[in-house]
Amino acid sequence: MTKRFGGFLVATDPTVPVPLTFFTDVLPQLTEIAEVQVTLAMFRLSAAAGGVDAAVGESAIVRDRAVREALRVVGSPREPDQRIATGLDLAVGRGTLLRFATETGKERRVWYYVNTPVNQALVAAMARGAVAPPQALWEGDEAPAVRPERPNVFRLYEQNIGLLTPLIADHLVDALEHYPREWIEDAIAEAVSYNRRSWRYVQRILEKWSVSGRGDAADGDGRHETHRRRDPRDHLDPDQYKSGRHLAHKGRA
Repeated sequence: MTKRFGGFLVATDPTVPVPLTFFTDVLPQLTEIAEVQVTLAMFRLSAAAGGVDAAVGESAIVRDRAVREALRVVGSPREPDQRIATGLDLAVGRGTLLRFATETGKERRVWYYVNTPVNQALVAAMARGAVAPPQALWEGDEAPAVRPERPNVFRLYEQNIGLLTPLIADHLVDALEHYPREWIEDAIAEAVSYNRRSWRYVQRILEKWSVSGRGDAADGDGRHETHRRRDPRDHLDPDQYKSGRHLAHKGRA
């Protein structure tokens, strides 16, 4: 049962700075509630850590109580981790957040910045070794190496299909909004297995699965996510698989 909200105590409640462009330029594009939730959480967590220039660990976002409660799906034991991961991939792919990893010996951690010109320059400089990472990113007394990271499906596409152009990146973000992430990963693998290394072929596989179903054992791994996407209570329309933006893109890549 939804708990009725009693109103904002604007005189006493703490506030979280959110750039106006998030509401005017970014929010109107968002169709996946997980992306909205993790992006707003990032603004909140970075503010608590010191401001928009503060890095936030991936583990802090994944463990965040408000995010987990918002994205929880009743009866799905693996949720909400998959939804949080999808939201983060979308935010990084869209350019709202920056993702990078720190490596110290065998220790590896993933971090996020709100995407600002200052943070872009900082990640690039840390990756080149031109500046040392902030102390908050260190493990012990040794400065970590910094590696910028793309969304998981972006890396998978580059490693197996080909060059990630801006148009292909747009297609991948669009696919993440409409299909379970596991489907995209499996569709890329299937395209490679048939030596059909193109986004058009990957897209056809996704469209076929959305209409006919997976029909294989792999469907069990993503069944919780598939059911969520087709849940009539969810914000996504099940018919979008047949008439959504994917088909408008057909033949462009």
